[in-house]
Formats: sequence, structure tokens, C-alpha cells
Amino acid sequence: MTAVRRLLAPLLALCLILLTACSGRSTGPDPSSAGPAPSSAATATPSPTGDAAPSSAPATAVQDTERRTATAAPRPTGETTQDAGAPLPDGVVTALIIGTDSRDGDLSGRSDVIVLAQLTEDHDHLNLVSVARDSYVDIPGYGKDKINAAYERGGIPLLEETVSDLLGGLEIDLVAQTNFEMFIALTRWMDGFWVDNKHATTVTVGSTGRQVVFEKGRIHLENTDGLIYVRERKTLPLGDLDRTERHRAALVGMMQRLAQIREEEPQKLLELLPMLYKNVKIEGDLEVDQLATMVEVGARLGPEDVTSLMVPVSRFGWSEAGASIDLLDHARTAELAEGLRQGDLSGYVDRYGTSNALTGG
Repeated sequence: MTAVRRLLAPLLALCLILLTACSGRSTGPDPSSAGPAPSSAATATPSPTGDAAPSSAPATAVQDTERRTATAAPRPTGETTQDAGAPLPDGVVTALIIGTDSRDGDLSGRSDVIVLAQLTEDHDHLNLVSVARDSYVDIPGYGKDKINAAYERGGIPLLEETVSDLLGGLEIDLVAQTNFEMFIALTRWMDGFWVDNKHATTVTVGSTGRQVVFEKGRIHLENTDGLIYVRERKTLPLGDLDRTERHRAALVGMMQRLAQIREEEPQKLLELLPMLYKNVKIEGDLEVDQLATMVEVGARLGPEDVTSLMVPVSRFGWSEAGASIDLLDHARTAELAEGLRQGDLSGYVDRYGTSNALTGG
């Protein structure tokens, strides 16, 4: 049944909610009432697709009466999850992570980070698929526009419907969101995390002029450098398209670090509760006794168990309104959508790989 299938808490939010708790409240203003103001991140610079940079953190949702937000109480220190966890459902489970550029400490802003996290039927593999924020798509009831306009116009329900339609009616079981402030706080709390960096870059930070060097290869991100890493696009070969890969790399790195903390310092997890209560929201039907099982699933997934890619972009272009947009490769997107609906991207990856490069299709 549908209520049982809505279990996947994707990556960052998954690790947080499963290891401690989730607030059951709905916070922040209704994004559907917001005007079309552009992003306003402090260090934003032009990208190949024009707009200001988003943060790496997921965002808030409007109230959705057809969903209920689950609340999981923190487990006593030393209690194992294997004894308490209920079996996971059969089949594929898919979640949507939404992020905004809000710097106000609330759960508002533009949905400039959109990532699908899908656990395969055998629960041994995770698919991470980004949708670039400037992807030019059909938004139900509004016509063609950038995909991040869906959240601005209709909140979580409209963005979820838009993503599902883009991917051939893909069922989305759960939505997770948090805020800009949470990303910084979590990075500091975990004393940083490791990522596999594909492109060496040097970033000059705002008015301070401080230069942050990100070498190619495996690097450690801590304090505010984690945020600088995931927000940077100007020095990347494909700008915002390559930045989507950094978002996914950071989520994987955080997942691995949280699993390490759970193993080595379980008592430290209780410190997350205040941050969770204020900043993390999960929407969907979750059964609390099954959350513990998800801890074990997340803990055993390594980098080799994650497929990370992006909905394919054919080329950059301009909308009728004069906005820079990403024109999708519709034929290849249809193949990706079919793989997601089947819960198996191996055929798609064998044929096309995982590059963010423009396809020209």
C-alpha cells in the first residue's frame, strides 16, 4: 500500500531523522504567495545559465493536507536498531530533496537545488539524480518555465508534480527539506566531511578576498568551506551543471560521516535534536518502527553503491521572456525516466555514462 511505501528519507535528511528525530511541524511562509524575486545569495555570480547561486541545503514546503509528517523519537543511547527495526517494503522507494537560496534562517526561498534519491528494490543501491534549476520544462497550469519557478508558484505540491511529469509520471514517495542555516551548522557539528572532487577550483570569497583552494581528488570540507564548495559554479567548466555534481557529492559525504559518527560516537547524535526541530521537515507517510531499519541500510551503502548523475541538458538557450535556460535532451530524459520508474539505471549509465556534459541532442 502507498502509505507503507513512503519510507525513503533521502541522504542528508534520512541520516538526520533516522539517527535522532524529526519535528512534525510545518514552518515558514507559503512559497506560493511569494513574488518572482530573483535569488539573492550574498556571493552569487553569473553562471552559464544566468541566475544567482542556490545554497546546497534543502528548503521548506507549504502545508499539504494530503500528507502527514512523521515524528521519530530519539533512541536511547546504546539501543540497537536491528532489534527494533521493521522490515522495509518491497519495491523501489523514491524521495525528492529540495533546496533553496534562503539565508534568513527559515524554511523559505527558491528551490534551486532539486535532487531525487531513489533506493533500489534490493535496497543495496542508491540513485541520485539532479534536475538543474534552469531546466526549461512544462509546469502544470503555467506552461513552459524554469523548473525552479514551480516551487515559487505552487510550493511543494506543484514542484513534486512537475518533477514527476518530467520523468514520465515517476512516483515520488517522500519529500525532504531543510534550510541554508542547517547546512552550515551540520558541517560544523560533524567536524567536516570528505568528498571526491572532480574539478580543481580556487574561489575568492566575497569582500574578504580570502581564497579557498579545492584540489582535485578526495578533499576534506569543514566550517564554511563546505558551503563555499557546493555554491561555487563560476570556476567550474559547465557552471551550474557541474555544481549539481558537487551537491550530490556533499550529500554522499555527509551520509558517510553521519554513519561514522553513529558507529563511533552515538551519544553525540543527541546534539542534533535542536537543529532538527528547527530546520528539518520530512513530508510523507513514514512508519516510525521502520526508520531504524533505514539506519542500517544507509550505513552499509558506500560510494560504489551510489549512481550519481543529472537529467541531461542538450544546450543552453533563452526563453521568450529573455531568461537564460537549460534545454533538456528529451529523448535521453525519456530513457532516464524509464530507468527510474524501473528502479534500475544501469542500462542508461552503460549507454551514456554519468557526465554532466551538454549532449547536443
